[in-house]
This record gives sequence, C-alpha cells and structure tokens, in this order.
Amino acid sequence: MKNHQPSVKNLSAIAKQQSRQKTLAKSQTILAKVFLLGLFLLGITACGSSNPATQESPERSVARTDTNLVLNNAILEQLNSQKNSLWRIKAERTIYSENKQTARLEKITANLLQDGKLILQVSAQTGEIQDDGDVIFLRDDIIISDPRNQSTMRSEEVEWRSQEHVLIVRGNLTGSQSNLKVAAKEGRYYPQTESLELQGNIIATTREPSLQLETEHLVWDIPQQKIKGDRPLQIVRYQEEKITDRLVADWGEVRLAENTAILQQNVELKSFTPKIQIATNSIMWNYQTRFVSTDKPVRVVDADNQLTVTGNQGQIDLNTEVAKLRGGVQGIDGRNKANLYSQDLVWNIPTQRVEATGNVFYQQSDPQMNLTGDKAVGNLRENQVVVSNNSDRVQGVVSIIREQ
Repeated sequence: MKNHQPSVKNLSAIAKQQSRQKTLAKSQTILAKVFLLGLFLLGITACGSSNPATQESPERSVARTDTNLVLNNAILEQLNSQKNSLWRIKAERTIYSENKQTARLEKITANLLQDGKLILQVSAQTGEIQDDGDVIFLRDDIIISDPRNQSTMRSEEVEWRSQEHVLIVRGNLTGSQSNLKVAAKEGRYYPQTESLELQGNIIATTREPSLQLETEHLVWDIPQQKIKGDRPLQIVRYQEEKITDRLVADWGEVRLAENTAILQQNVELKSFTPKIQIATNSIMWNYQTRFVSTDKPVRVVDADNQLTVTGNQGQIDLNTEVAKLRGGVQGIDGRNKANLYSQDLVWNIPTQRVEATGNVFYQQSDPQMNLTGDKAVGNLRENQVVVSNNSDRVQGVVSIIREQ
C-alpha cells in the first residue's frame, strides 16, 4: 500500500478545518455534516452521560484510514422532513464504509423520539446503520426501556425500522412491567401504541396471583394491561407452588388490572380443588377469587362420583365449591342411571346436595320411577331426592341404594 504524503493544499485545508472546529466547540452542540445518504452527524464528542441527548464533552476524535472514516464518541441523528429528530445515537466508535452506505457502531446508547419526545431508550454492544438511517441493527446485550410505561425488554438482536415505526426484537426476548413477565422467541414493539406482539414459545407469568400462560402468538397492550392470544393457549394457576386450576382454549384475553381471563372456543377448565372439570365455549374467570361464569351452554363433570350437570348458563365458585346452573338444566347420575331436569339447579359439590327448581322432572331406571314437580331437593351422597310442588305437597321421595 502506498504511503500518501499530504500536499501543501491538504495541509492548508486541514488547518482551516481545525480552526472551524475550535470555533464550533464554543457552541452548545457540535455539528459536523457527514454524507451517509442523508444521515446527519450532529456532534463528535466524548459524552460522559449514557443519554446522548443531554450532555456533551469538548473532547473528540476523527480519523480516516485509506478506506474508512472512523469517528470516536460520536453522536448521530436522523431528522425527518420537518427537521424533527427521529433517533439519536451515541457510539464510542463509528466506522463508515468506503462508499458511505453503512456505518458500524460499537458500545451504543440510543434514544428513539416521536414528536420531539423520548419514547424508547436502547443500549447494545454493536450495531449498524443502513438505508439512509431508516434501518438500524443492534446486537449483543440489548436493553430496551419505554419510560412512558416503565416496561423493559432484553434480547440478542434488534432491528429498528423508522419508516414503519416498529422495533423488531429477536433472540431470547424477555420483557417485564409491573406484575407481568414475558419470554418469547421474538417480538415486535410498536412505540406509537405501546404494544408488544410476541411470537414463538411464549411464556407469560404473573406474580400475584401466580399464573403461567403458554401460547404461540400474543399481543401485550401495555397501557391497558391486557394480553390477547388468538392461538390455542394454556393457563395454569398456582397457589403456594401447587396447581389449583388449569385452563385451555382456542383463544383468549387476560385483563391484568381486573385479575380476569376471558377465554373463547373449546374452553376446558380443570379444577384440582374441588376435583371437577368445566367445558364450554365462552368463560369469564376471575383467577384471584376463582369465580367462573358463562352465558353459553356449560357442562360440569365430577368424574370421581360419576355426576354430570349441564345448563345453558352457569356460575361456579371454586372457592366455596358451589355451582349454579340455569336454563334447561340436566343432571346425570352415571352410577344409578338417573336423570334430573329443571330450569335452575344449585349444586354443593363437596356434600353432593342439589336443589332444583322450575319444571322439575326426575327419572330413574332401576327401580323405574318418574316424578314431576316444582322443586327437588336431594343429597346425592345420602342417595335421597325429595320432589314437591308449590303447595309443598310432596310428590315423591326417592331413595337410591348404590352398589358398593
């Protein structure tokens, strides 16, 4: 490689450049225009602060190799057509390619702005600026924070697309805010709506009450404190490290501020205390109080006692262990092949006591028996049902001897 000696003309140009730099150093911001297809270099500075927008030092260094322009402790900025800043980056070392099409960055802190306001702060070890500053890649030890909602994300790689207003986050993504933590393969953060779209191997957890949600696609609306999944999902509730409930559904929404989950299509809830299963196509579940309600047909199964109760609507309080079903209720006793029909039914699950009201019809095959009335009260554990009408006249008493 030839050793180029500077000419007198070059030395004169360099002296003029140094004089201009001394004059500009007295101003609040040091500006140097660098051609990177419209990319503006606002300052060449050794900033003591991690925030590139707040503080600058008069120390600076610019070097040129035979192929690259190297800037030390530089602040770079991209402006829109209204001269508003879209992003501002401070890098300990900036290396421009020979054709000035790209810039490689080392030890980076970046601010992303919207209408002049800070919306995201990002730090990374390495990065690259492409496409006139419209695309920025950051890699290694990435930390992202949104000061508007106090959320934080970490990952291995980030791609910022300023024209699309989206931050693409890849590689072991984790995020947290308030009572929620999420982990996923990758995600997209939309600063304008403050929402994070997650994809692949998603696990979302809350501390109190303790929940764990698993799915493949999820949208986290951070200001509204909601997470929505449009793919099959599973939610597990814990209490003192023991599972109390497990739910699956085709899709659903968790409202974190209300401790409520709304699940839709092929919903199945398995409760471990009491030991029952609930199946329906729509459910609202308060996972703090363990109260379940649905306005769709619902089936509740006690497999140990071979009891199944169905209704067009229902409420099940898993803490008090009481189920209330309405609208065309049917209770089936599989052991004794008996059916109970009514408009409404209250079922105390631990004691097996039921109270049915409205157009009651009780049918039993062995011994064969049919009873009708306005009300039926029975204790299934004691194998007895009393059917009566509004005048309190007893229509019949059924005693069932179960085979042991």
